[in-house]
Amino acid sequence: MVAAVSRAAAVSYAEIVASVSSMSAGPGTRANIDEFTRTTSAGVMSIGGAERGKAIIILNPAEPPMIMRDTIFCAVSPDADRDAIVASVFAMEKAVQEYVPGYRLLQEPQIDDPSPATLGQTKVSIFVEVEGAGDFLPPYAGNLDIMTAAATKVGDSIARSILGSNA
Repeated sequence: MVAAVSRAAAVSYAEIVASVSSMSAGPGTRANIDEFTRTTSAGVMSIGGAERGKAIIILNPAEPPMIMRDTIFCAVSPDADRDAIVASVFAMEKAVQEYVPGYRLLQEPQIDDPSPATLGQTKVSIFVEVEGAGDFLPPYAGNLDIMTAAATKVGDSIARSILGSNA
């Protein structure tokens, strides 16, 4: 979603808070939380287009297990085109849903006026839920489904590139 915002406005800072069920985080995830935060922070900048970025993961032990939720904050210029930002976010939701059907916005993006707390920037807040398909993994494991679906999409794209568009 940072990329969606940055398509419509320059993003000076972006932050992602990923809240996932503790039940969907195995030993590999737990052992690599620091790598996740570093890699995701770098991705917020290199892929998302933010000048600076930060990522936080929360392993939630709630019972029953919660569906994955992400909160995305972006700081943009006060004169950014709010309608263009919202349209870009909705377009990104539709694009991701093509390969992750359980990916959805929980509400329309919230755009807050500049304040001292945002250092004079406009704050865009986006709330996303990722429900797993429930075929091989439980529905609360959306964090695993989205990675698997994204890897499959990339693999398909590489295969089409190598084999031609008829693949």
